[in-house]
Order: sequence, then structure tokens, then C-alpha cells
Amino acid sequence: MSGATPHTVLYLARHCDVENPGNVLYGHLPGFGLSEKGRRQSAALGKYFEDQPISAIFASPLQRAQETARAIAEARRNGPLEITTTSELIEAHFALYLQGVPRKLVPLRRPLWMIHLAKPGLLPSDESVEAMASRINGVIEQFLVEHPGEGAVFVSHGDPIQAFWIKAQRRPDAALHILQCAKGGFLRLEYDGTFLESLEYHPPTELLLDDHPDSNPSQTGDTASTREDQAAPAGK
Repeated sequence: MSGATPHTVLYLARHCDVENPGNVLYGHLPGFGLSEKGRRQSAALGKYFEDQPISAIFASPLQRAQETARAIAEARRNGPLEITTTSELIEAHFALYLQGVPRKLVPLRRPLWMIHLAKPGLLPSDESVEAMASRINGVIEQFLVEHPGEGAVFVSHGDPIQAFWIKAQRRPDAALHILQCAKGGFLRLEYDGTFLESLEYHPPTELLLDDHPDSNPSQTGDTASTREDQAAPAGK
């Protein structure tokens, strides 16, 4: 029908569990691939997406995201999809300040973490919630414009995904560390043209991926109509 806007379903997924015996914040460091648990999670994600109508997979350049994306790409029933790597999906920039430090020592060795926790984006070295959401949104909007009606998976990291999520639902920036997309979880996004109509969170527990869930049970099945919330079109 002439003039009709295409309906598109996209998926914004967080990488799966990471091999991290030292329990450090790995940030942008190389050499942090998926753990055994992460490989089970990524295999289950591959199973979920094997028949979904998707034509493309995008991923952060970091190893954990690449391995997650590869599991999804290689599980496709009609043959593997090529992975497009983009730095727009990379981990939060503030992670560069934190990386390499054992988690329990962060308050002592990286005291600016407390400011970031209380007010994300306040520090000059901190990437704002708006900036993280915008770079995720930019990759998504470009795909929507260039491939209307086609599905895709975007594999990124916790903070950027949560930034996108809270901006879509017009939540305050402080929700960045409250609203959690667990490792191996994803957001299902429905668009009318480039307008985000609905957002639905699918935790890894929903796919039976995690015997010891690290997601907040209260978020299971969390949904929101962004049109009702008067959210802006993608790319805003």
C-alpha cells in the first residue's frame, strides 16, 4: 500500500557471561571471552534466533560481544550471517577508567566511581547517558532507513543498552544502574518506520539460560509502549 510505513522488529542484546577468574572490571581490555556459562548462553541465543526473520547482525568489537554475535550468526538455519563490527556498540567510555581493577577494590582505587554511580555523565571523563543512547540509536536508525522491514540483532554491553532503554522510556539518568539488562538478555524493539512503538525485555532466565540468574526478577517480562510514553523517534 502506497505511503504505508514499514513495521520492523530489531533485537538489542547484551553479550553473554565472561571468563573472569580474577573478578576484575574488564572494560575495554582484550582477552576476555565467554566463560563456559557464557557459551551455553550464546548457544541458547543462537537457538532462539535460528529462525527469526533477521538479515543482519551487528556487534561491538570487544571479544565477548564478537563471540556472542558469532554464536547467533553461525546458528542460522539458512546459513551463517556476516557480522558487521561497529565501535558505536562498544562498552561505556567510563569503563576505561575502571578496567583492570578487582571489583572489590574499585571504591578504593577508583574513587570517581562513586560520582559516576550517583550522577552518570557528570565527570568530564564520563560518557553521558544521552551520548551512549545516541550512539546505539544511531546504528539502529541507519539500519531502519537502509533496510526498512528487515530484522537485525545488535550485540552490545550493559551500560549502553541500559542508556538506550531508559531514554526510550524517559526515565531519569540515575536509572542507569538500577535498570539491568542481564548478560545474555535482550530488548525486543518494534518500530513503525523509525518510530519506536514498543520495547520488551527478555531476560536470560526466560530462555532457560541461567541456573543462577543475575537479572532482577522484577524485570522479567518488563514491557512498555514508547508511543504511549511519547518517546521520540529513533535517532533523536
